[in-house]
Amino acid sequence: MVVFGWTLIQIAHWIPAGYHNPIWQMAREASGRDIAGSITVNRDATVLAATRFLTCCAAFWLALQLCRSSARAQSLVRFLALAGAAYAAYGIVSFFVFPNTILWFDKVTYNDSLTSTFVNRNSYATYAGLGLMSALGILLNFYISRGEGKAAAISRRLAGLLALTVAGGALWIAVVLVIGTALVLTGSRGGVSASLGGLLTILVLAGVRGRKNAIGAGFGLLIGGLAMGVALFNYGDFLADRLSIQGFASDDRLAVYGLTWRSILDSPLFGFGDGTFSEVFPMYRDGTIGPFGVWDMVHNSYLEALQGLGVPVAVLLFLGLGVLFVRCVLGVIARRRAASAPLVASAATVVVALHAFVDFSMQMQAVSLTWVALLGAGVAQSWSGSVATDR
Repeated sequence: MVVFGWTLIQIAHWIPAGYHNPIWQMAREASGRDIAGSITVNRDATVLAATRFLTCCAAFWLALQLCRSSARAQSLVRFLALAGAAYAAYGIVSFFVFPNTILWFDKVTYNDSLTSTFVNRNSYATYAGLGLMSALGILLNFYISRGEGKAAAISRRLAGLLALTVAGGALWIAVVLVIGTALVLTGSRGGVSASLGGLLTILVLAGVRGRKNAIGAGFGLLIGGLAMGVALFNYGDFLADRLSIQGFASDDRLAVYGLTWRSILDSPLFGFGDGTFSEVFPMYRDGTIGPFGVWDMVHNSYLEALQGLGVPVAVLLFLGLGVLFVRCVLGVIARRRAASAPLVASAATVVVALHAFVDFSMQMQAVSLTWVALLGAGVAQSWSGSVATDR
């Protein structure tokens, strides 16, 4: 509410002129017209950013309320995993059969990479990572909830888990394999690295929680890891080539980060207006960046938020999201059963948080709405079964 309210203040022209961005006075002097000023340098862009932010808040709130039922939370995670597999399957077919089109449109860039229905391979890589975390969470829960009881011998429990793989686990193994393959074929260095961070999060949290279900959790993670290993082994050449040639960051991108930070220091309290990076950056662009190309995104969502909202409100936003993440992590540990929603939400948050350091995937609504839906379900199920509503 505070962040949204602040964006409304940024677009208001009735606040004292001393708080307006100086660019409005420059515009009045250059045009000889009485132009209303504001904190933001582009009111339309800030209105659009505020609308997108409010949409994400609404999606989170709906997921939070509807997923108080553990059955609905499971259904949401399951659906997002299957949706991720469907997008991945289309992307794989498109990549090998008609690589120069997206549906019935011609591709304008990234013809050498899998992008599914996205234009940008990095944005799709984040979406694929969210689907992958959902599928791994469902796979893990499948083996834990349907495995042999703790009293059974280890050999019998392993045999039961192998039987489950044939009986029902094969579907989710296939989902992990399809999404993992699509993710690797994107060639997105940041997307793959962020997804590996999410996988590590699942591994750590499952280890903390898995004392009572160690065999089921370990077997599920082993199967999921093998599926990802197959994808990397078969299709990882393109990704490996990009890493060996370009590393993890380009000089231009690092220069953009430095220039963006300089702009943040010029207006640390009020910002330039949410969503206005493309208008602000040309005022700071210099010879440290090549003369070609248009930078309409900073490729770092944290810096863009600090520049647009101002440091105090942006930090408040980061802290709020951090509280929700911690709530999900605590939920994984506290819940006695049906903990897959907070587990997936924790891993998904790590994926988007890591990739946001090097790209702008979170500013794509297909990614942000999927993530906040998972986060809402995770928070709703983050209390123990005696507190959460299991109807």
